[in-house]
Amino acid sequence: IGPISLFAMSEGVAPMEVAFWRAFFGGASFLVHALLIGAWRIKPKQAVTLSLLGIPGVGLLFFCYIYGALHAGVAMTAVLNNTAPIWVAVWAYLFLREMLTGRKIFCILLAVGGAALLSISGGGLDAGATTWGVAAAVASGFLYSLHAPLAKKFQEDGVSAVSIYMYILLAGALALLPFVTFMPDKSPLAWGSLIGMGLLCNWVPYLCFCAALKRLSATRVAVLETASEPFMAALFAFLWWGEAFTPLGWLGACLVIGAVVLVILSKDKLRPAKIPALENLA
Repeated sequence: IGPISLFAMSEGVAPMEVAFWRAFFGGASFLVHALLIGAWRIKPKQAVTLSLLGIPGVGLLFFCYIYGALHAGVAMTAVLNNTAPIWVAVWAYLFLREMLTGRKIFCILLAVGGAALLSISGGGLDAGATTWGVAAAVASGFLYSLHAPLAKKFQEDGVSAVSIYMYILLAGALALLPFVTFMPDKSPLAWGSLIGMGLLCNWVPYLCFCAALKRLSATRVAVLETASEPFMAALFAFLWWGEAFTPLGWLGACLVIGAVVLVILSKDKLRPAKIPALENLA
């Protein structure tokens, strides 16, 4: 996402417009898919809920990620975005009855420490990361964490992955629209990167994401999904844009990825239907 978005921004496209087109082309892909398989019809209440979730879960998320890539660096944004499993573990405990074990808590603290080291290191930009860039990158991880538990919950209620992301992405694009100033006469490279983001960074991965959620816990899917992304993003950022971490930054990145690997190795357990502490309070 980050390296491809920089191609559009290097051609003069503003971050807000990049975020809009990513959501629009992604939503359009799912709309065509839904029309072909007849998956666009869902309950009105579900459609409204998904559309409302698209405002923070897509509109704000996409802007934060792209803003972070521009002002904190692609590599740092990718790693900080991958703190999402930390939040997913919490949401899954509260809403999906997945246990928050001692290992998961340790991993959360490990990932937070790694993210802090990354922030201190300044990322891979020559001028260093800005405070707002780092904040946007962290916010993108928090916002992205909403996807796993919500998508799993809607699939359990019989809503297909195609329907889920058709509504979320199109609503997110609509939420961004009032804030976009469109650049006229975009270059072929700009259009190619914007369309590519919609297909390669939305349609394909979200289908795989939801397929995994049917078979695994939300926490495990979030962790597995983010296991390789920071290294791939850092690699492309270095090859295409010359970004490179400092030794302190690499240490922080390794702590985040180490936390991810430990969560992968942990076993998923369900907690009792009622949280004991809350039951005692009642």
